[in-house]
Amino acid sequence: MKIWNDEWESSYTLKKLTDEDINLAEKHFNVKLPQAYIDLLKKKNGGDLLYNALPISLNRWEDDDHILIDHLLGIKKKEGIMETDYYVKEWEINRKNIILLSGDGHEWLALDYNSSEEPKIIFIQTDEDQIITIYDSFEIMLEHLYIHEVEEDGEVDGVITFTLEEVRELVSSKEAEDIIRGLEGYHDKIYEEPVMVEYLDKIIRLLDHNDSEVVEFAGEKAYRVITEGYNVPREFIDKIKSVFGQSDKELFETFLMLINDSLNEQ
Repeated sequence: MKIWNDEWESSYTLKKLTDEDINLAEKHFNVKLPQAYIDLLKKKNGGDLLYNALPISLNRWEDDDHILIDHLLGIKKKEGIMETDYYVKEWEINRKNIILLSGDGHEWLALDYNSSEEPKIIFIQTDEDQIITIYDSFEIMLEHLYIHEVEEDGEVDGVITFTLEEVRELVSSKEAEDIIRGLEGYHDKIYEEPVMVEYLDKIIRLLDHNDSEVVEFAGEKAYRVITEGYNVPREFIDKIKSVFGQSDKELFETFLMLINDSLNEQ
C-alpha cells in the first residue's frame, strides 16, 4: 500500500533512514521495532499520510466514525520517535514502554510494548487521560488505514463532498485512487434507497477488481455498511460473508469476525 502523501514536502520527513538509526532507536527503547514500520521508513523516513484515517469510533462528536492520523514519525537522533521521552513527560502520559508514532499533544498514536515483544497499537487522549488499545499489531493497523478527505483549511469535520454524478464517474475510473475516493463519496449518500442499491452493487463488483487496494477498500466499505446499522439486504450480507470467508486476506478475516459479532448483537 502506498500510504505516503507525496504531493508536498512534509516537515515530518527526515533524512534517509539508515541501519544506524534503527539500531539507535531499538537500543534506546530496548525493543525490536515492527518490520512493517521499518519497511515503510525505508521508503520515506516519516511524513504526511495519504491513507490518513482508521475506522475507529470513539463517540467524540456526532457521527464520529474515524481516527484521523495525518502523519507518521520517522527515526533520527533526537528527532521523530526519538522525541518520545520528551513528549511523554511534557504531556504527562501515564504509560511506560511506549513509542509515539503520531500525534499533536492532545491525541497520540503509539506502539505499546507492555504485554509482549510484538507491540500493540494504542490511541492516547491526554486531555481525558484515556488510553485504548485499537490494534494488535502495526501491520494490522496498516491494513485498516483508508483515505479520509478533508478541506484545505484542515478542519476535521469539513469533509469534501461530491455530487452523485461525480462519484459515479470516480468509481468508473481506471485509477485506484479515484475509485477509492468515489466509494467514499458514495458512502455519504446512501440515505436514499436507490443510491444504496447502486452502492452495494458497486462494492460487489469492485471486490473482483485487479487492484488489491481497491479490493481491500471495497471490503472495508462492505464491512462498514453492514455494521453501522443500515438496512442492508440479507443477500448482500451473505455474499460479503462468502467472499470474506473464501479470502486469504487477514483484513477480511477480521472484518468477517466483526460482522458476525455485530449481527449476533442485533
